[in-house]
Amino acid sequence: MSTEKDNEQLVEAFVKAADAAFRSLKETFKEHFYYYVFVFDEGLHPYISAWSYEALEKSIVEQQITDEEKSWWKWDCSDSPYVVYGYDKFFCEVSDLLDKRASILSSDELYEIEWDTRVNLLEEAMKRLDESGLFGTGEERKNVIINVEEAPPNGSEYDRALRLNPPSALLSEYLETCERAEMD
Repeated sequence: MSTEKDNEQLVEAFVKAADAAFRSLKETFKEHFYYYVFVFDEGLHPYISAWSYEALEKSIVEQQITDEEKSWWKWDCSDSPYVVYGYDKFFCEVSDLLDKRASILSSDELYEIEWDTRVNLLEEAMKRLDESGLFGTGEERKNVIINVEEAPPNGSEYDRALRLNPPSALLSEYLETCERAEMD
């Protein structure tokens, strides 16, 4: 099992990689980004995705997105042109650490205990990136949504979004598209 030191090392690697990738994305494209996420799927190696208003408008036209589909398309991390942006360049250390952790775990441990651990560590990394001002501060920050999304979604994204973002009209709009975890 992972120690607290191992977990902290992984959070720091997530922060370093995502910070570099998100900054590169903003500097390279000079667009108005409103959505930044870590995506975590069955590959067990997280990657980033983001949307800008410019990319959204272009995508809506190119993909012939209907008016009915626009509300969820705006938040669909897998259809963003920036999905997996900078992975090969910025996530080498993360990949090595995750492979090392996985090598000592059974498949059950990996997809149960370690899955939840990684998602929680990703949330901590996004929180630290937010605290650094990467996504803006004050009123500017209310125009940006950050999250950790699991693929396929399991409803945890809703509560995580509430924890990671300040109340805003944009957050309310985003939450409308999130699945909610089923109550027991």
